[in-house]
Amino acid sequence: MFPDSLIKRFHRTSFRNKLVLTYVLLIVIPVFSALFIYGTQLYRQTTTYYEDILEQLNQRTNVTIDDFFTNLARNSFFYLTDTKLHNIMDKALPSSDKQYLSDSNYMQNAMEQFVLINGNISTIYVQAPNGSLYGSKSDKANQLLDTLKEIGREKLRESKMYIHVPKAFDMNRNSGNQSISIVRYLSDLNLNNGREAYAQIDIYYKSIENMLGGISVGDQKLRTIVLAGDRVIYNSDGRSRIQSASDNEELIAGLAKMKLTQEGSIVSNLRWNGEHYMVSGSLNRVTGWTVLQFIPSDRITNTFIGNTVSYALFGILALIAALALAFFFHRYFANPILKLSGAMKMVDTGNLHNVTVKTDREDEIGRLIMSYNAMIERLKSSRASEIAAGQQQKKAELKMLQAQINPHFLYNTLNAIHSISELHRIDTISTMTKSLSSLYRYNIKYGDEVTVAKELEQIDNYVKIQQIRFLNRFQVEYRVDPEVLSYKILKFLMQPIIENSFYHGLEPKGGQGLLTLTIKRQGQFLHIEVKDNGAGIAPEKLAELTAMLEEDGAATGEDADSGRHFGLRNVHTRIKHFYGDGYWMRVHSREEEGTTIEMNIPLSKEDERP
Repeated sequence: MFPDSLIKRFHRTSFRNKLVLTYVLLIVIPVFSALFIYGTQLYRQTTTYYEDILEQLNQRTNVTIDDFFTNLARNSFFYLTDTKLHNIMDKALPSSDKQYLSDSNYMQNAMEQFVLINGNISTIYVQAPNGSLYGSKSDKANQLLDTLKEIGREKLRESKMYIHVPKAFDMNRNSGNQSISIVRYLSDLNLNNGREAYAQIDIYYKSIENMLGGISVGDQKLRTIVLAGDRVIYNSDGRSRIQSASDNEELIAGLAKMKLTQEGSIVSNLRWNGEHYMVSGSLNRVTGWTVLQFIPSDRITNTFIGNTVSYALFGILALIAALALAFFFHRYFANPILKLSGAMKMVDTGNLHNVTVKTDREDEIGRLIMSYNAMIERLKSSRASEIAAGQQQKKAELKMLQAQINPHFLYNTLNAIHSISELHRIDTISTMTKSLSSLYRYNIKYGDEVTVAKELEQIDNYVKIQQIRFLNRFQVEYRVDPEVLSYKILKFLMQPIIENSFYHGLEPKGGQGLLTLTIKRQGQFLHIEVKDNGAGIAPEKLAELTAMLEEDGAATGEDADSGRHFGLRNVHTRIKHFYGDGYWMRVHSREEEGTTIEMNIPLSKEDERP
């Protein structure tokens, strides 16, 4: 809340000072608002950028690990390449010593070949269903039994394949002396009667380290860590990074909160080893290892700050330049406005003499002053003509009253003629006067809009009069959907069209004529069609009429004087003025074939239009 004294002081200050303050606020507020909004968006963009990098790297690491171990695991099927090897591996009964020695030599030679072919493999061991052990290093084949004991045979039977990290594994030791094993339960062999068969492929840890080390995005701050259970088996930042068990405990506790899965990477924030990190993690589908990508949070913050400082410096320089320009130009804008304000105060007193403001400016302020001067001249002229205008209006109203015919007198006279003709049984006069009386009453009784049913009643009255005049030489056919009878329509919208059909179509042609009136609903429109089989319209006159309607019914020169197309112009103009430009009247005609006039107006029921 501002103190009342400051508010009062602001109200008393000059316009010039208020203008300067406005300039300052208009410049400072957007600059700092933009800085805040840009900073927020920039931080989100920076965070999202690193999240995407971590997630992509995590996915790439998982794919690489999957491919690496899946390809190497295929070597456990080496016995399928040779029928003799398969027969040795498929034996269910124990072999004699001599046979076992022969089989062992043959198996050793085959496995040594596979080891030589694939430089990532150090040894291969197998246990046949008959319990015999074979290996590329036959003297160490018993290591398979130690591995099975560490893993648990039940776990292998469930998972079929298992990536085993020995208990003695320590990533801080020489990687060339350590290995990680792929152990597979050989379910494809003859394992009846409780027999078991297993294969173990030892992989140089150095090969795994090289495989994981080849995944990079060129950012030295971005690290990759792989854990087998709670043991770190790979750290891209070097082995010396993890020095104690407490380091692992803090890391494992943080990962437990992330609830990693094999479905995809999870990005989160993690505190470890006294630092904050953004982490992307997942469980590898093939190995079950935890794959993590780290980046220190201060790396993200420093990137954000560096970008923000550049923007802030530019914003401050722009702000200083803008403020300097604001103070320089405010005088140029304020002085003429102050003069204009003084002149307008004089006008408020009612004095219109010597209140114009001189200016030679051509900008918006100059145009404003010239508009003000022009307004003063108009006010002077308006005062001079105000009395004369009032007098002219009274004269016009008097002439209008003098030109009016008493409608009730004419209506009563028509009814009297109708009564006399009925008394003397003169049916034609009775019908004509009754129809004409109804038309006249319809004209003076209802407003601008009526229902389609009311309009059709008066069309019928008009047709009766024409039938008498033309001795029933034509027929009128009504094609009206019952549902449109309650919709509203402009009064006398169709009568001028039908009148044109009689006088310009049916009468000139002679003989029997047919006039068809169609009214139906088309979507949100009321479609009206008046069609006759009369004389039609000549092509040049039809083109002239179409052009006139396309120009919104405007008539000038000879057309206006002669009254040509007056009825059509009147209807077209009423449609445009009352319903709007989206609605229309169109004329189609051929000489000696007839004329069709179509109209589209909006659907409107009795209670839809105020």
